[in-house]
Amino acid sequence: MSAVKENEFQSSLDAVISHISTRQESLDEIPILPTAQSITSSISSLPISLPEKGLGTSETTDYLIKEVLPGILQAQNGPRYYGFVVGGVTPAAQLADMLATSYDENVQVNLHQQTASTAIEQRALELVLDLLDIKRSVFVGRTITTGATACNILGLACARDHLLSQSPHLPHNYSWARDGPPSAPGLPSPPLVILSLHPHFSIAKAAALVGLGSGPKIIQQIPADPEDELAFDLGELEERLKAEKEVGRGVIVVYGVGEVNTGGFGRDLDKVAQLCKRYGGWLHVDAAFGGFAGLMPELKAYTQDMDKADSLTLDGHKWLNIPYDCGLFYTRHTESLTNIFQPPSASAPAYLASNATTTDPLSGGDSPEGTVSAGDVPSPLFVNIENSRRFRALPLLASLLSLGKEGYRDIITRNIHFARSIAKYIAESPSYDLLNPSPPHIKDHLKEAIIPSNIVLFRPSADSPYPPSDPTSSIRLTKKINDSRRLYVSATSWRGQSAIRIAVSNYLTEEKRDSKIVLDVLERVGKGEDVAYEN
Repeated sequence: MSAVKENEFQSSLDAVISHISTRQESLDEIPILPTAQSITSSISSLPISLPEKGLGTSETTDYLIKEVLPGILQAQNGPRYYGFVVGGVTPAAQLADMLATSYDENVQVNLHQQTASTAIEQRALELVLDLLDIKRSVFVGRTITTGATACNILGLACARDHLLSQSPHLPHNYSWARDGPPSAPGLPSPPLVILSLHPHFSIAKAAALVGLGSGPKIIQQIPADPEDELAFDLGELEERLKAEKEVGRGVIVVYGVGEVNTGGFGRDLDKVAQLCKRYGGWLHVDAAFGGFAGLMPELKAYTQDMDKADSLTLDGHKWLNIPYDCGLFYTRHTESLTNIFQPPSASAPAYLASNATTTDPLSGGDSPEGTVSAGDVPSPLFVNIENSRRFRALPLLASLLSLGKEGYRDIITRNIHFARSIAKYIAESPSYDLLNPSPPHIKDHLKEAIIPSNIVLFRPSADSPYPPSDPTSSIRLTKKINDSRRLYVSATSWRGQSAIRIAVSNYLTEEKRDSKIVLDVLERVGKGEDVAYEN
């Protein structure tokens, strides 16, 4: 690299660091959304075609900062972005992600004598289990994916092959991944079904991608407990599992920890797990959103049985506040992963072979049971969808180390208390109706829990300028709130009616500063006023 180009990189790096630093310092003040003019200007600035001569690093960096970035979300990782379930980016994770990009390592093959990256990834996954008080030995099958959808794909793929390998109608150890869609006399059609209660859309997407199908014939809803709409009717579930076992059909039971609209939790995960074990069902726990809620001691009961799952989905870029993208997948059936993704040894590309040695001692000598040694880490491309993949583990490791269990417990607890303070206002306001009050099984032991966790679900009241009799009212009110550019909420639907959702999952959200801003916007908008952005 010439001296001119080196200087150009350094000056551009300085500009980027200055921009990032300034933005980080003002995340609590800058508007959430760009202006309509900024979006139009950003799009208009894009080149119609690729230039023959490049702009160079400095000019390109300047263009991105001044012309392109003003048109995107300005503070999705800020303290008042409450759309979807989106965390922020902790300082350590942000810096580590920058370092990961700088080193640009492709973490796909275990070459532990040449690089520690696969061992680092494995340790980060183990530390997440430590955070959740789950023994490492429970889920030795582990990998980092792009997100919860990829994790759900892995979970359903593992379940598919595991269940078919046990089918009484097929040869022993039959594999869909190896042998294709099954066909045999007496084989039920469909050969596998998914039983769930309120599955996230990503379950349907995953089911379609792994070849199971996503229609109602495949993904079937089990009735809820008469006293709890987020809990399985265990009697109904047992009857279905028993009936499917009798005909030799494989069953995947999907249990969601944390319902995305209400923030609520079902009960009896341990009993669901017992039924699955008794009747040969595969239990997939989708805890992408709610899996970390139990770090708040009051909610521990709703997450403590996740270790009974056959496969588990967690998400780093939600409540862990790791930058996109970072999904966390775990299974107790390690061989189910390798059976699907690892080609037979005879056909495996030689250049992708691991340099694993015969033995590799555990670091430190006092590692917990289930800690995987560097030489025994499976190559990530043989337990994951991707071959080429970035070093996602570095920001995860950095954030876990920087905060520790105490730091994450504080984030979860503060987020939930903040959401409950907003819910209290909404429940008392004549302009709104609160739609997700805590069910009795939470109120019984959490007297102050007006809502289950960190999500506030509401709609405009009949007395507001946006009466619910108008089917567009929640959408219009959502736009009015977001147009303030001081906070961001998302429109949704619950029990067949339109609604609005505030999801609090950012480490920067502060009760003292942000509740005043949120309540001011809600108060004024609820009366029909327009609220302009004020710095």
